[in-house]
Amino acid sequence: MMSVKRKKLEWGYFLLIPGLGYILFFLAGAVGMMIGQSFGFFNYTGSSSFSLKYWQNIITQSFTDDLFYSLKIAVFASFICIVLIYPLSLIIQKAPGKKTIVSLMKIPMFVPALVASLLVLNIIDYHGIINIVLIKLRIIEEPLRMRNDKWGTAALLIQIWKNVPFMMIIMYSAVEGVRKDIIDAARNLGAGRISILSQIVLPLTLPSALISVILVFIRVFNDFIISRTAGPLYPNTLSNLMHVTAYLYDDWHSAACIGCLMLITAVTFVSIYSYISKKLLQHL
Repeated sequence: MMSVKRKKLEWGYFLLIPGLGYILFFLAGAVGMMIGQSFGFFNYTGSSSFSLKYWQNIITQSFTDDLFYSLKIAVFASFICIVLIYPLSLIIQKAPGKKTIVSLMKIPMFVPALVASLLVLNIIDYHGIINIVLIKLRIIEEPLRMRNDKWGTAALLIQIWKNVPFMMIIMYSAVEGVRKDIIDAARNLGAGRISILSQIVLPLTLPSALISVILVFIRVFNDFIISRTAGPLYPNTLSNLMHVTAYLYDDWHSAACIGCLMLITAVTFVSIYSYISKKLLQHL
């Protein structure tokens, strides 16, 4: 009987082939080729040979500035989103027609990034709606520059608008998953709203919040279109630097080095963040 179960279990591993095979073949193959290109291999226009010069070429002030800008936008966007989503998820839980509200909030997810960028730019542009209203109200004398500014204000606002619905899907399900009988029991024992939020809702939903922050960080850190259209002229994201290096300068090896460093940076951030998150969860 045990041998039959073991055989069924062994055959069950074949069900992993579609998903696992895709990851191993396409993802691992692409990453392996990128790493090889960064060291001078897979040269389609000339000879391929091992070289470290491409790594030396990218260590410039431009790369450093783009790296810090990418990290800044990704960190700010992910944490601002979670700060907005937590109270919003709690409010929607008690709002009438909450399913309709959640459905409406998901609309930005179905808007392409380029279209979303242009929509928001029409609002915050130099001659956009906000500046026109502020000038009409005589709050400002001349339009404010919110597009292509050095702080990346426009890009950050668009990233928040695009990623709040994505994070809402995760956090709304997590908040809704908190059992009502636990909350009712806490109320019967004399717990107030603040105690329920801090000692019940927060610990139960914090794992989902931590995961959603990681997912949004990766989405924003690897962004190309939004920063291309609304971000500052300098610095910009590493994705834009990688695109310019590959297509404008035709230096695919240096572009591969940038891609490797993007991957290393993302993995490092996620590892450090996960370690801190585990320590935080242990104290709750």
